[in-house]
Amino acid sequence: MSFLKLNRVLLFLLLPLFSLGQVNHKKAYQLILQKDQVGKKYTFDKSQPKDYDRLELVYLGRIKTSRGRVLKIVTSRWYWGLAPRATSRIVVFNQDNQYLGDYYLTMTYEVPQKIEGSSLAFKIVTDTSRHLALITKISFKNGIPEKFFLPSEADGSGHIYVFAPNLDTMLRLTERL
Repeated sequence: MSFLKLNRVLLFLLLPLFSLGQVNHKKAYQLILQKDQVGKKYTFDKSQPKDYDRLELVYLGRIKTSRGRVLKIVTSRWYWGLAPRATSRIVVFNQDNQYLGDYYLTMTYEVPQKIEGSSLAFKIVTDTSRHLALITKISFKNGIPEKFFLPSEADGSGHIYVFAPNLDTMLRLTERL
């Protein structure tokens, strides 16, 4: 067997071992949705010494819209890379645990803490020394909001977040690596 052919065979045999080291986001989401434990934090950690890969999920529960549609809400914090970096999302599923879309958030502390009625409740700490926080509620009563504004400071500054069904594309890309 030639050296080049041997290298190809070894690469083919060893490549799946490297991909097994990544957190499978789709499976993690389905696992916590099936467990149906509101407020419980699940951590899926496949970090290596020089490659961080930790996914933290919290199932916030169900919201029933005024038209009777059931939405399941999960918060996601994915820590990845050398530094590590973080990607935070609010992920929305239907009553059959099918992915509907998500809101990509700027900061990890901007995920909602709970569901109150048909709203997501956010608590953004603005001044830790004086224990000041902004409480914001985003209503899902009339369905999934196309976008919402989340204030991050008492002066009214903040971010606009847009609902987008883009997680499947991102997950397909990470599964190929």
